[in-house]
Amino acid sequence: MKNFSGRVAVITGAASGFGKEFAQAGAQLGMKLVLADVQQEALEATASALRKTGAEVVAQLCDVRKADQLESLAKTTLLAYGAIHLVFNNAGVGAGGLVWENSEADWEWVLGVNLWGVIHGVRIFTQIGRAHV
Repeated sequence: MKNFSGRVAVITGAASGFGKEFAQAGAQLGMKLVLADVQQEALEATASALRKTGAEVVAQLCDVRKADQLESLAKTTLLAYGAIHLVFNNAGVGAGGLVWENSEADWEWVLGVNLWGVIHGVRIFTQIGRAHV
């Protein structure tokens, strides 16, 4: 893709870190953005800041561990913009601390986001994206 202006990007983990940076870069390129994150306040702050620059932004609370929430994100994107051109399947977490001291719940959360989030994102968005290249 050589021209990004007007193209649609879906970004998971968009409220902070690399996801927020991807969103800012996409806005500068004139992309239409669909931002997703589990942190509602940070997500709205990022979306609001981007809208103030003139970017077209849809923000949706989304837990990538749950396939139905990613399916909802895809539907929201298609309803809003009619296509999906790029997906930044970016959401990722770490439990922190000494890895052998992490609880089972910590491991479930990390693997849920970092493994199942990627699996769900690839499975749900790849076929949609291929249709809109």
